[in-house]
Amino acid sequence: ITGWVRADVVALFVLVLLVAFGLLPPEEALSGFSSDAVIAIAGLLILSTGLVRSGVVRWIAERVNDFAKDSRRKLILISSSLPGILSGLVSDIATVSLFIPVVLRLARKNKISRRKLLLPIAMAALAGGNLTLIGASHNLVVHSLLKERGEPGLGFFELFPVGAALLAAFTAYTLFMGRKLLPDGIHDEEEPRKSSDLIKTYDLHDRLWEVWVHEDSPLVGSQVRDLEVGERYGLNVITLVHQEEPQLVQEGQVEIHGDDILLVSGRKERVEEFVGNKVGFELMGHPKGQEDFPSSGAEFIEVTVPPRSPVVGKSLVDIDLREDTGLSGLAIWREGQPIRADIGHTPLEEGDGLLLYGPREITRDYEPAPHFMWLQEPIKREAPRRLRHLGPYAALIMTVVILVAAFDWIPISVAALGGAAAMILLGIISPEQAYDNVEWRTVVLVGGMYPLGLAMQESGAAGLLSELIAGSLGQLGPLVTMLGIFTAALLLTQTLHGAAVAIIMTPVAIDTAQLLQVEPRAFVIAVIIGAAATYLIPVGHPAPLLVQRPGRYKTGDYIRFGLGLTLLTYIIVAVLVPLVWPF
Repeated sequence: ITGWVRADVVALFVLVLLVAFGLLPPEEALSGFSSDAVIAIAGLLILSTGLVRSGVVRWIAERVNDFAKDSRRKLILISSSLPGILSGLVSDIATVSLFIPVVLRLARKNKISRRKLLLPIAMAALAGGNLTLIGASHNLVVHSLLKERGEPGLGFFELFPVGAALLAAFTAYTLFMGRKLLPDGIHDEEEPRKSSDLIKTYDLHDRLWEVWVHEDSPLVGSQVRDLEVGERYGLNVITLVHQEEPQLVQEGQVEIHGDDILLVSGRKERVEEFVGNKVGFELMGHPKGQEDFPSSGAEFIEVTVPPRSPVVGKSLVDIDLREDTGLSGLAIWREGQPIRADIGHTPLEEGDGLLLYGPREITRDYEPAPHFMWLQEPIKREAPRRLRHLGPYAALIMTVVILVAAFDWIPISVAALGGAAAMILLGIISPEQAYDNVEWRTVVLVGGMYPLGLAMQESGAAGLLSELIAGSLGQLGPLVTMLGIFTAALLLTQTLHGAAVAIIMTPVAIDTAQLLQVEPRAFVIAVIIGAAATYLIPVGHPAPLLVQRPGRYKTGDYIRFGLGLTLLTYIIVAVLVPLVWPF
């Protein structure tokens, strides 16, 4: 809770101390790393990576853009529901990170504050984790612990009724009340924009601008030359990015489409005059370097000419840079000074720095060797274009894994490993990427904390806690006792990982139910829901933390918005859980 020591390191100390004090033999203390939960988590993270890299998640996110269009209500509806549906099958972290740029773009287009939309994405992802067995890592932990206690494991869709109820309630809450509790602040287009370091380095702060063409602009369908950019405004359109593909505009015979980005060079006041006279055109500011959550479809990258490069003595025109790569050269850095004039015909020298501009589809897949070297390794593309044709195969693999797990033909851990191996075999992800995308901190956390649940049971610690809960709440009935267990899990999960909460609370929930002589299922389900309810403090789960920086949220924003979600969750647990899982 204090954060003095990382959670996964704490888990390792837990494991060591359990053995050192003789509470568990070494083979039992290490059993967590071979548990169904740990194996399933690792396999599902690889599967999730395959869905992201093959473009499946991206395709779903882009459909949001098609559906929402210019409707604010639809935008709020989608941002507070679809991420939750998707996170029932895909890693909630991947879901949130891919939806953030989509929502930022739509928020800008609809002139609605991003702060009204980003937090609901994270909360929807948390609620969506209750839709399926694979929706959250702590679901798998509870499933494994139940089977070890001789209880039936969780069915693949067993949690669906409560997950669907939570997601529907959260969506309605956001639409009618929650959005009013979120800060409004200033709209994206009114926010001050700082020049990127590359803009300053190459002294382009008064020369280079991105202009966004709205889909409803009356100029959609016209050609670049019809804009009279040079004749009337004294500006120059360097390139046009359409659907993340660059278009050559030297002759001006390039059709303008909605959602295009124009890279314009010239004085800011002239660009502002140009945009002010063109309906549906918007000045987005300076181009940016690679960002985690970009709103533009294009960006800068910077490379250098290494010694013995084959491009030494040649110009960008000589090597057909734009035609071969789709990137535009904007400036050269040489001997401590930028060169900005006629760089296309300037012979390159060893050690030159090159500022290049292009669509993210290209910049994040660009391999500069053997001509150039990265000055700084860029963010890699989440869904490279070269892998898009494998999207249907990735979706099919995930569907097969879900069906196999749903019908309980083989354990979910084995199904997940089989699906992960199939993703690697088809080339959707490489073995190295598979290892890189397993969240080893979560694996170590679960594996290290797992024996704590065994030790609590075997030492009688779980029984003592259960007697305390049953003695203080049992006389009020199983419903109040279940809500007490839910409350304990909810409070713990604000600062602890949900899997750790599940390991601590599941044995307590089962023992408490047995003391009261009632079915333990409802008590265990209350632990699962409570372990996912990281609504009030962002540090307990990565999803709320992801939206904090782009949404500029403070802790008070989480508490103000999350209190209503917490109340709704209490109501659903109190009403729905006993109906679906009777005592």
